[in-house]
Amino acid sequence: MMKHDEKINYTKLVQIAINEYKTFPIDMLGIGDESGEYTYLNNTKPTYIRTVKDIDGLLKGDRKNKKILEIGSFLGTVSVSLKRLGFDVHALDIPEFHKSAKLRAHYKRNNIPFDSLNLRNSRLPYDSNSFDAVIICEVMEHLNFNPLPVLREINRVLKKGGKIYIGMPNQSYFLNRIRLLLGLSINNPIDDFFKQLDRKDNMIVGLHWREYTLNETTQLVQRMGFSIIQKYHFYYNKKDNYLKNFIQRIIFLYPPFRPFIVVVGQKVTTPNYDFFLTEANS
Repeated sequence: MMKHDEKINYTKLVQIAINEYKTFPIDMLGIGDESGEYTYLNNTKPTYIRTVKDIDGLLKGDRKNKKILEIGSFLGTVSVSLKRLGFDVHALDIPEFHKSAKLRAHYKRNNIPFDSLNLRNSRLPYDSNSFDAVIICEVMEHLNFNPLPVLREINRVLKKGGKIYIGMPNQSYFLNRIRLLLGLSINNPIDDFFKQLDRKDNMIVGLHWREYTLNETTQLVQRMGFSIIQKYHFYYNKKDNYLKNFIQRIIFLYPPFRPFIVVVGQKVTTPNYDFFLTEANS
């Protein structure tokens, strides 16, 4: 556990969590994808660092008494990093991942309660007003259903004043605009629909069914009982690629061109929507 007066190297903290995968590889779906999972962790490292740093900045005044839920915790890099900072962390992911004995052992080894849930039309398995923050990163774009009931549930389990932290791809990303100008799709290729239904392929959650702009995400969060305390477009430099980094800096001077968005809300009220949920509309 980190001391409060210790200067935190968030990059090192996250890298240690990723490196542990080499000692304890997981292969969640049992398809021999250990190398693919490890590559994904390293490719996604900048977003993990951003998330851990942001959450610690929001809550670090009293880490040992702050309770955090990570929805879509995947291989646990963010949850493990926050746990080592001293937070009380709970993790949740889909049943298909939770079935992995190695993944459950990974969370148990790090003393993190790990739960299973399909978010569609489901109630989160936690008491109301019980968390100081809920992280839902790289999740909403994968939901193939209306996200409003999920946001309502997040609101329910958060304490008054609790934080929702959303991170995901930016639909208005520069390359998406170029693709549209060229008459190309910004969505997954059709081949991915076939891969998703292939029991031998790791595409269970690979499809992006709906990406959002920063303004859209802000609207969603505000209308579900939160005030916005932080929102921004995000990008990171490519390692040792100076030309690409220079080009990025020029293009991304216009923030809506950047590839990622972050929205942080604070619970101010409980929404009182009587959602009519059916198989057709949710």
